[in-house]
Amino acid sequence: MSQQRQWIEIDEVVNQYLDESEQPNHKYFKCFQIAFRGLSELGIDFFNQIKSVKLPIEPNYTVQLPPDFLNYTKVGILNGRGEVIPLTYNNKLTLYAQQSPDRLSKTQDNSIWDWYSWDSPVWFNFWNGYFYTQMFGVPSGSPFVGSFKIDNRTGVLMLNENYQFDYIILEYVASPTVGEVYRIPVQFREALIAYMAWIDIRSLPTTRRGALGDKRDRRSEFYNQRRLAWARYRPFSLTEAYNFQIENQRKSIKS
Repeated sequence: MSQQRQWIEIDEVVNQYLDESEQPNHKYFKCFQIAFRGLSELGIDFFNQIKSVKLPIEPNYTVQLPPDFLNYTKVGILNGRGEVIPLTYNNKLTLYAQQSPDRLSKTQDNSIWDWYSWDSPVWFNFWNGYFYTQMFGVPSGSPFVGSFKIDNRTGVLMLNENYQFDYIILEYVASPTVGEVYRIPVQFREALIAYMAWIDIRSLPTTRRGALGDKRDRRSEFYNQRRLAWARYRPFSLTEAYNFQIENQRKSIKS
C-alpha cells in the first residue's frame, strides 16, 4: 500500500476502485482522470495543498503568479528567523498598465499631493530638515514593507512603488497538476472511490448500466461519504467543545 503516515496516493485509490468494480487495467487512465477531478473537488473544500515559492520582482514592480495559483494565504518577505513578514492588500492600486514595462510612470500623477495618504494611521511628528518622519524611526510592520494587489484574470501581482526588495515569498492554494504525485488523507479514500463510481457512469446514456436510479444513488453515496470523511478528518473533541463553551460565556459576560 502506497501510504505515508495518514496520507495515501490517489494511484492506490484508483487501483482499489478498479478491483472493486472489476474493470480491466486499460481503464486506469480514464479512472485516474476522474480521480484527479475528484481531488480538486475534495481538496478545494477540505485539504488544500499549500505551496510556498520565492518569486522575483519584475522591473515594473509586478510578479507573475504560478500557473496552478488559486488563492493566496501569505504574501511577504523573510526576516532573520525564517518568518514571513506579510504585505498588506491594497485595493487602491490600479489595474491600469499592469503589463507595461513603464507601469509606474503611467500610474502616477505627481500633480496630486499625497503625503503617505491622509488616512494613514502613522504619525509623522519629527522634522529632520528635509521632511517629516517618526521621532524613533520607521516602525516595523507590513504597511512599511509594502502593499500588493492581485488580478486573478491576468495572473499578475502588483506591488506599490515603495517596495524595496527584489523578491516576494508567496504561499498559495495550489490547483492539482497532472503528472505530480498527490496524496489524500486516508479518511477521504472512500469518498474518492464513491466519486469515481458516480462520475464513471454519470455521462452514460440511460441503459441498464447507466440507469437513472443508479446514477442518483451513486451521487448520494458520494456526498454522504464526503460528509463522513470531513467528520473523521476534523473530529470535534471534548476539549474543543469545552473551549467553545468557555468562549461563549466570555462573550456573554462582555455583552
